[in-house]
Amino acid sequence: MIPITSSALYLDGITVSFDGFRALNSLSLTMDHGELRAVIGPNGAGKSTMMDVITGKTRPDTGTALFLGQHDLTTLDEATIANLGIGRKFQKPSVIETLSVFENLELALNGRRSPWAAVWHQLSPADLDRIEETLSRVGLDGMGDSRAGLLSHGQKQWLEIGMLLLQSPQVLLVDEPAAGMTDAETQKTADLLRSLAGEHTVIVVEHDMDFVAALACKVTVLHEGRVLAEGSLRQVSANPEVIDVYLGR
Repeated sequence: MIPITSSALYLDGITVSFDGFRALNSLSLTMDHGELRAVIGPNGAGKSTMMDVITGKTRPDTGTALFLGQHDLTTLDEATIANLGIGRKFQKPSVIETLSVFENLELALNGRRSPWAAVWHQLSPADLDRIEETLSRVGLDGMGDSRAGLLSHGQKQWLEIGMLLLQSPQVLLVDEPAAGMTDAETQKTADLLRSLAGEHTVIVVEHDMDFVAALACKVTVLHEGRVLAEGSLRQVSANPEVIDVYLGR
């Protein structure tokens, strides 16, 4: 029986094992609509596996994973989950560097069409407006004609976030966006992700504590595949267990 929940994401008792290693150990997590959440923890804590379960890449051994209270994510494949409205940005940008910034966004906008249909699709005025609005929102105004391969690392990250936004996801999973960024790019990325909250539910997996502080949101600490602590960064930073297994290293 599917539990009744109004949450954007609802995970309960999620367990995943690989060759005897328990990557997730009865993990439970709830995300409200429009919430911004940072997820931290040591390597091997289960952060990537959690995102794999949410996106359908990994099927859990046990547990419940619901999207919008009605879609059982444990029974759906990756493409179906993406089309329902869950988008994921990996740590390494996956933009097509030989294409322009605009062309990357155009392909993202056409992503639900077949490749052949996308080639022949004519952009409508509304499509053009959406692309221009997205360029502005991710801080790439006036750079539509620039080749994506010439962008800085931070700009490529923003372009990929823009590509995800054009697919109208309700939930965004963002993996270590601040890695390799300059201080200015890091702050701008935090500002961008904060601006998306409310309109989207955003989960950010990150190791950079300064970046997590700039997000100014609730923090979930994972350890050995389960939730060790939750609260503000100040609260979890004062937790003796968190200091012992993560922050004190």
